[in-house]
Amino acid sequence: MTTDAMNSERLIELAERCERAKGPSYALECEIWDAVYPGERDERFRKLTESGPYKGRLGPADKDGYVKPFRSFTASIDAAMTLVPDGYFWTLGGNVHHGHWIASINMLNSEGQPWCIACGNAAATPALALTAAALRALAEKKG
Repeated sequence: MTTDAMNSERLIELAERCERAKGPSYALECEIWDAVYPGERDERFRKLTESGPYKGRLGPADKDGYVKPFRSFTASIDAAMTLVPDGYFWTLGGNVHHGHWIASINMLNSEGQPWCIACGNAAATPALALTAAALRALAEKKG
């Protein structure tokens, strides 16, 4: 299995977790950041702990507390929008009958017609729905 295929599976898994989540989750945001930007937080943690006051005082278990993702994907629509691939468009709406939010990621096909990449991704909040849809679109793009 290629790295892109493994990463696509990971992105789908994270999208499913967003769809099941009841609200924002810092732990989920860390996992999303690490899947979308692999190694970035590890490099920041390495720089933090290789010298200065944190040298020898922090271990790998401390990474999530000291090296935060730069965006709160599960809490912010603005942050979730940054996951939408370039050239793609998103829609978001609430389902008042069922009490959840639905997001879709779309693009224009070769004939200039709308094509839904990730359709009807339902979640408890607008940010979770858009994050789930964007992760599915990223997985589709990689896959």
